[in-house]
Amino acid sequence: MTLLERMERARREDFLAFQFARLKRQLERVYAGNEFYRAKWKAARVAPGDIRSMDDFSKRIPLVTKTDFLADQQERPPFGSRLGVPREQVVLVTTTGGTSGIGQEIYGRTAADMAVHSHLHYLPYHMAGLRRGDIVFNCAPAGGMTSGGWGPSDGFRQGGATAFHAGGVISTDAKIDMMCRIGAVNFIYASTNYLHTLTEAFRRRAIAPKERFPTMRALYIAAEGYPPAWALEIEAFWGCRLHEGYGSTQATGFAYTSCPSTPRKADARSMLHALEWLNLTEVLNPDTGEPVKPGEEGEIILTNLAIHGSPCIRFSTRDKARWFPHDACGCGRPWDLVEAGSIGRYDDMMKIRGNNVWPVTVDTAVFSHPEVAEYAGRVYVDDQGRTEVLVRLAFKAAFAAAPGAAKADCLRRIAESVKQRTNVAMTVVEVPRAELPTFDYKARRWKDERQSGYAKAAHA
Repeated sequence: MTLLERMERARREDFLAFQFARLKRQLERVYAGNEFYRAKWKAARVAPGDIRSMDDFSKRIPLVTKTDFLADQQERPPFGSRLGVPREQVVLVTTTGGTSGIGQEIYGRTAADMAVHSHLHYLPYHMAGLRRGDIVFNCAPAGGMTSGGWGPSDGFRQGGATAFHAGGVISTDAKIDMMCRIGAVNFIYASTNYLHTLTEAFRRRAIAPKERFPTMRALYIAAEGYPPAWALEIEAFWGCRLHEGYGSTQATGFAYTSCPSTPRKADARSMLHALEWLNLTEVLNPDTGEPVKPGEEGEIILTNLAIHGSPCIRFSTRDKARWFPHDACGCGRPWDLVEAGSIGRYDDMMKIRGNNVWPVTVDTAVFSHPEVAEYAGRVYVDDQGRTEVLVRLAFKAAFAAAPGAAKADCLRRIAESVKQRTNVAMTVVEVPRAELPTFDYKARRWKDERQSGYAKAAHA
């Protein structure tokens, strides 16, 4: 029996015992060899011997943040004092993408860490249906400095797949030409928004993937949220299951992956299982630090259980997720869950007219209307000093030629849906598709121009 099979079939209490034993070993290893965490824990008056339960761990081991890591590596470049192995054991350096705007964390990876890194990419693909010899199109940009650049290729290699690493190398139309020439494509990996771009291009060229690629096993996405209606539409268009994962450089790969056994429901989102024998995740209320209750949103706190070089122990991710216990999924796996498609960044939240507005919430409102191809949002200050929000969207080609009255009605319904979900009235207008960006990886649909507007008003 493989380790995956053991983890899938274990009773919850046995699984938790296995997980806690791994945690204890990691805490002892880190305390012995990692100056950064040893200093943090001594300041908090805690040592590994004091941690006798998961409750002890969550209450006594302090959180660490991106700011902590950046200050540490600034003081002792390049890795900081949190490199837990001799420097010569580092075989690869990875960094975060820096999308928060406050710098990039630097991680030193050992050969053993890279084996975990590969496995934490291969494992979700395998659970989604990938098998040895399958033809894969990896549409995510390969290489670079992030785990997401190296991980997919390493994961497909570990799984024995025949991989075409086409992301960032050839255009979308060239990818489609190559896929059609090959024919027997089994698996596609892409960011959420690039799969949207790829699907839009297939529609534009009147190519039906489920007819052209009858052996397609699965689509696998990562990086961003989406509305349930979009996922159902994608599955119908491609004729196969849509799977997804949540991961990061800090997780050294994927920390959650979609349940392969439970079909997507038409009226609800699917669930992501935590791969929590490799990454321990807590979901906490960011205001109180307490674990959230089933169905509540909180911040993902991440602990690596098998990383030696630059481990994360109770790292504050600033990622927001809706948590559920393991038994909320009927598959029987003893792993806790978060809701699929709704994970977002606390740092991405916009305060608009006193309301907390999340880009993923607007995505859900806009893309729940199947007529929409793409959109972009802008928050700005008008000449009277009022905060205004403009949503510019393009319709899919089939609907763009519809009568003006039909399009006006659709724009009205979208504006109402956005207002209902966000409590913010937004102006929604149609523009040509060429006026909106195309995303090759993560989407950045929103621009908040209020600071420049305030500055302009102050000098008027």
